[in-house]
Amino acid sequence: MESVQVTWDSKEHTLNIALSGRLDAASGPDVEKKVLSFLEGREDASCTVDVEKLGYISSAGLRVLLDIKKYCDDMKIVNVSLDVYDILMMTGLTKFIDVERRIRKMREPSPGDLIYRGTDSRFYRSTSDLAVRVFDPGISLAEVQRCFQLSKTAVSHGIPTPIAFEIVSCGEAYGILCERTEGKTLADIWGEGPDLMQNEAKRLSELVNMMHSTVVEKTELPDFAGRTLEELKKDAELPDDRKQSLMQIIGRLPAADDFLLGNLRLSNVLVQEDRLMFMDLTRCGRGNPVLDLQAAISAMFADGHGAFWKQFFAWYTLKMEEEKKILLERLLDPSIKPWW
Repeated sequence: MESVQVTWDSKEHTLNIALSGRLDAASGPDVEKKVLSFLEGREDASCTVDVEKLGYISSAGLRVLLDIKKYCDDMKIVNVSLDVYDILMMTGLTKFIDVERRIRKMREPSPGDLIYRGTDSRFYRSTSDLAVRVFDPGISLAEVQRCFQLSKTAVSHGIPTPIAFEIVSCGEAYGILCERTEGKTLADIWGEGPDLMQNEAKRLSELVNMMHSTVVEKTELPDFAGRTLEELKKDAELPDDRKQSLMQIIGRLPAADDFLLGNLRLSNVLVQEDRLMFMDLTRCGRGNPVLDLQAAISAMFADGHGAFWKQFFAWYTLKMEEEKKILLERLLDPSIKPWW
């Protein structure tokens, strides 16, 4: 069997290379010759190297990859085993070539191991230290990769959320292996009795204030305002005059690059011992904190948690500038304003 198979995807303008067996001094020259013959005259093409069936790579094989990179700047290596990944990392190739590790297969978790249920995923116990977040079967790998990166970005900025380690597959679905966290959500505690949450509103307000004071780079998170505007355009239930008013207000908001969660529902806040953690960061982005607060107020009435959020805002607004309070009031639904 050939150690390399090369196909050209004219639609995506991408060269797909599948390597198998060994890539060393014996096989390297033939592999390089075949790949570069395909790249001739296609200097602006992208290149994907699939190494799922590659068992060994030598220093000569590494030079082949480097030579391909010279002719194809947009290059990535996928389905990399742990052994091959260690070699690529130790030699420094992962610093300038996009490398994706092979997705490890895990057993499907038992319903009895459920820790937390999110909107599009569920957290299950995996080991004493690890959990696996299993996404709904319809969630694509690209979306799971996006969520994985969002989690890493949040952790790097000190936002409390389970630490993500790697993407895995569980049966027909994809998942993320992460730090194991257990406890009750604020929604669970509220259900047991609102009087049990006397201190939680203050703690959450301090945490959200910290988060809204965390500035992120434009390349790290999506623009929250832009996404909100796109969702408003597609909202068929909102009256046109209200829709236009909201779009104008959002379009004129002072620019900001603060960390926004996008899901401040009580069901998304886990209490682990004396620590609050955000479980689902799917909707997080960067922008003006007023947008995050407006989304939270809208959700709290839908969930029946208005009394909690009234306490939350009493604490949060102690540090809120008057100008932001006015902007937030203008974004509120008219039915909410009497409460506010």
